[in-house]
Amino acid sequence: MITNREYLYSIRKCYLFDNIPDEQLADAIKLMNGRIKKIEKDDFIVQLGGELPSAGLLLKGRIESSFQNENFDQITMHSFGGGYLFGEALVINNAKNSPVQVRAVEDCIVLFIDLKVIYHSDIQSPLRVILTENLIKSLARKNLILNQKVRILSRKSLRERILFYLGTLPKDKNGWVKIPFNKTVLAEYLGVNRSALSRELGRMQDEEILISDGRKMKTLV
Repeated sequence: MITNREYLYSIRKCYLFDNIPDEQLADAIKLMNGRIKKIEKDDFIVQLGGELPSAGLLLKGRIESSFQNENFDQITMHSFGGGYLFGEALVINNAKNSPVQVRAVEDCIVLFIDLKVIYHSDIQSPLRVILTENLIKSLARKNLILNQKVRILSRKSLRERILFYLGTLPKDKNGWVKIPFNKTVLAEYLGVNRSALSRELGRMQDEEILISDGRKMKTLV
């Protein structure tokens, strides 16, 4: 499985496997009872109110996590590609009713792993120690991401949300940022409808606040 270069690249992107040599990756995955599953486009990996028995590492494709607000509008939290680990908090807390849903937006290959082996077992292994440390770091990073989402949604105006979000993305040498998803998903992520986002982006371009080129944007303020 890990001889596939694309899968190896995704595994290496995942924080959970930091400081584990390539020759020990198979042992680490075996330790966590790793198993691969194909997920078809638009299928749910976990639904609202559902249960996720194992965390998943996305090896190929793209997934999207979202929740519903008090008005039952779908709010997209994140959209991720290969190398993304999801479901850790649900599994660790043994959550029976997931507050979020995770859906495949492309055909996906997912490596499901049993995290309980890491934090709730008597297995004596140097790999387990490394995996435990990495899991803690991964959860801490996720907490920062969620904090960022809250900060975005706390902005009163859509313009403030757009500018704040763009400010969180890495810029290239010319000051451009690349939006990781399409305009519909971006609108959901910002907590508005697509038409409102398109109108506001148009106004911001007319007022020379930003330049937009497809999924690439550059602020001028």
